[in-house]
Amino acid sequence: MPAAKMKVAHLLDHGWSAAPTATLASTEMLEAEPALLPGESSVRLMAVAKNVSLADKLHVDLARAVVKAKTPQEFATLMIEARYQALGGARGFLGAAATPVTVCPDGIGYFRHYKGGSIYWSPGTGAHEVHGAIRAKWAAMGWEKSFLGYPRTDETVGRDPKQEGRFNHFQGGSIYWHPQTGAFEVHGAILAKYRELGAEASLLGYPTTDETATPDRVGRFNHFQRGSIYWTPSTWAHEVHGLIRQYWAQHGWERNPKLGYPLTDELVPHRGIGHTAAPSLRKPLANLPADVLRLPDESPPPTLTVVQPATASTPLRTAAVRRTAAASAVRTPAVTAQPVVKLGTTEALVARPIVVLNPSIFIVDHRGRSQDRYSDFENGVLFWRRATNAVTELAPRAKAPNGAKMAWTAAEVAALAGARVRQALGAFPGATAGNATFAGTTGYSYDGAGVHNRNHRLRLVLQGQRRSGMSFVPAAAVIEVRAEISFDPVDREIVGYLTGWSLVSSQGDFHGGGDLRRALHARLDPAIWKQFLITKVPATKDDPIAVLSVKTHADGRVAVYFEP
Repeated sequence: MPAAKMKVAHLLDHGWSAAPTATLASTEMLEAEPALLPGESSVRLMAVAKNVSLADKLHVDLARAVVKAKTPQEFATLMIEARYQALGGARGFLGAAATPVTVCPDGIGYFRHYKGGSIYWSPGTGAHEVHGAIRAKWAAMGWEKSFLGYPRTDETVGRDPKQEGRFNHFQGGSIYWHPQTGAFEVHGAILAKYRELGAEASLLGYPTTDETATPDRVGRFNHFQRGSIYWTPSTWAHEVHGLIRQYWAQHGWERNPKLGYPLTDELVPHRGIGHTAAPSLRKPLANLPADVLRLPDESPPPTLTVVQPATASTPLRTAAVRRTAAASAVRTPAVTAQPVVKLGTTEALVARPIVVLNPSIFIVDHRGRSQDRYSDFENGVLFWRRATNAVTELAPRAKAPNGAKMAWTAAEVAALAGARVRQALGAFPGATAGNATFAGTTGYSYDGAGVHNRNHRLRLVLQGQRRSGMSFVPAAAVIEVRAEISFDPVDREIVGYLTGWSLVSSQGDFHGGGDLRRALHARLDPAIWKQFLITKVPATKDDPIAVLSVKTHADGRVAVYFEP
């Protein structure tokens, strides 16, 4: 919100739900000078817009009252009351008030508890209600003091096929509830991926866990009704579901060194370009045929070990004391507290029902898209074959069908990339570049748009001479370059890139070469991200091959995985 102005149109949008009959002839109704910030001694509001037409007298009364507000608490009270009346007031599901409007411990927002829930207001979010199991979950996490912050929406009906679920969005994430799962939070990159796929309307369904740390403390995950999303800083957030997820779970999840964390969502092999996104992932379940997968009433609910929180009432909260009001039976039937899944030493203890897919949702087109599916992991590839309805762990091919080499050792990559580095260095003044040697690999990395393959760390030594007094003595400089190997789907080539370099050590500038760093920058910087060919992937009419993954292993081996 701007520091010097607050428009009532904004307040109406963020502070309460306008009645359906209300109409605004002007988007600018009121402005605040200065901004409404709790802690200030007073707030002076003045009307500046003209030709304002409101069909609902409630809106007019609110506008007049806002002008007269003298303190942040008066203003917050008006916004909370407006929301309360829009939700039906005392006759609505919130019922009668249980506390006065009270400033939150952070000194920013305000709240009021009612018999059936609460309404919270802050300058950045407006006034929104929270009730039932979602409210109980939020309270257990620490209310607005938690990373979730203040609510950004009222409790809202989910887009699941039966519209049984509910959710509230908050500043720092969301809480989703379903009668078969309970209430759980989702946030960060996992929430972004969940929403990208369609959230509760997607194949994943509702969450069955909060975001949880993996046993290695590297990654995070949420389990959902029909799948999971896993995240690490280097691999980012990706979904896993169905039989691929089942195989991964049975073989140790991310702790299996032959697989590790997922690098992709489930993909469709494509003989022309390697792969495409699976079309079923982003299709709302409500739009799919009824027999695509088992809906909740057709399969038993997950077997969860749960603890039901106590529901005994505690004193009403004031500015310093909080209470959890009885959960509302309105819009959250038969749920009074959120069930908590007890996780053991492994997330394998959490129920993970397997989605039953119908082949009719998959499309085969003339461009070579496969009926099968696969997921790429850090150290391997899992492939689901439709014909057998089975998942296999693929082995890389050493050669293509035409005999072309399709596997390289760390030393071979060092030779190929080293030749590119020496080419970029050219006739380096005063020094000669030696052969590159393998010094290890980096991890995977996420650049904000995609995941990069492990990079080879290669070292080259520049040998030359430097002046020492009246004579010349041998001198050396060690350079480390990083190279990434990938698949170019346009030209169907395995290619390499230099992704960076650093000067590890030097014994001074070379005689006749000028400033060493400046000379290296001038020669190596233009070569960064310029691809060099490793080999072409055969593409014949009789045997078109889909390249599923070009993987650099931690030991420097480069392996190519093809559609079997």
